[in-house]
Amino acid sequence: MGGVEALQLGLTIPLQKFLKTPKLAYGEPTDLFFCWELYKVLGLGRSTLIAVNASNRYALVFAGMKAASWKRLEEIITEGITHALALEGYTPHQIETYLAAAGKPEFTKTHGRKPVAGLNRAVDLLCWIPKWLDGDQLFQPSMSKDLNKDLCHAAGFEGRDYEYPWELFREDMARIGIEHT
Repeated sequence: MGGVEALQLGLTIPLQKFLKTPKLAYGEPTDLFFCWELYKVLGLGRSTLIAVNASNRYALVFAGMKAASWKRLEEIITEGITHALALEGYTPHQIETYLAAAGKPEFTKTHGRKPVAGLNRAVDLLCWIPKWLDGDQLFQPSMSKDLNKDLCHAAGFEGRDYEYPWELFREDMARIGIEHT
């Protein structure tokens, strides 16, 4: 399994403006499985970030983002992926294998209309699920799990029927040689 150049973190235009980032380039073409779309969700009572995998619509939710948190997004996303995959039953070695294959995080523009449509669907759903926050921790496993139980169409799985993001994430992992145990 060859690594790609970067774990691409696609910042939506509102998030780019919020972070005051310099103009971003499109990332080098890569497997959408190593791309995540990021968005700052408004109106949830706490500063909230959602990250959605561009291939399979697997979502991560972070609530209670502070100024210092926004300055270390690459680290927060990597920690969130690590935490979420551990909760899904992946071993530390399997998680490290995914992160090594993905490469070092870098900010890019988002990855096209279909991945952004998946992000928008997850944001819409987030506004409807109960807001039972998991304490003061940043990564919100319960909200993330709820988003990943929503039937969806995903950009990396065109032409297929509605499926669950967590199942599609497992399929993507298996495709790159990481079998769920």
